[in-house]
Amino acid sequence: MNKRTALDKFHNVLFVDFDESRLNEDEREMLKRYRSVFTLSLENPSLTDTKLRDYLMEEYGITMATAYRDLSNVRILLGNVQNAGKEWIRYLVNETLKKAIEDARSMGKSGIKLMIMAADKLGKYNRLDREDATELPWDEIIPQSIEPTTDPTVLGIKPLENKTEEIRRMYEKYRGEIEIEDFEYEADKA
Repeated sequence: MNKRTALDKFHNVLFVDFDESRLNEDEREMLKRYRSVFTLSLENPSLTDTKLRDYLMEEYGITMATAYRDLSNVRILLGNVQNAGKEWIRYLVNETLKKAIEDARSMGKSGIKLMIMAADKLGKYNRLDREDATELPWDEIIPQSIEPTTDPTVLGIKPLENKTEEIRRMYEKYRGEIEIEDFEYEADKA
């Protein structure tokens, strides 16, 4: 089955109820695996690809190569859940530090040191202690004009005076070292 065709079929219907009779048996099995691995990834974003691979191999009895192909296709169709997990952790850290600042503020004078420490961590975590990266002027960047040439002087190399004679001489010198072996080719009948 053409990988691109299967991905195109699944793109809009991965989690939608639809008439699965339009799919052949292999495609239905593939769809089950895709749904399963994505749901498992959502439930536990810290699962590694190796564990997901092992799950697919054990649960569906597929080869390692097929399991990795399935993981790759799920990433293409639905994105990388681990990136979403990382964003969630960032959000959690930010909210926790904000709460720590609020708690320290409510402690009054005794919480000032805690509040400063939490605010410092919040600022460093969000890289506020660093300058913002400057935006590159992509529209102003002009690619270098490159023209192919056969002139060796461009590289600072002296051209050969008699090229054909030099080629013939090198051919004669190394001709004895070249071994060409003919063999019969038989196509697999499988």
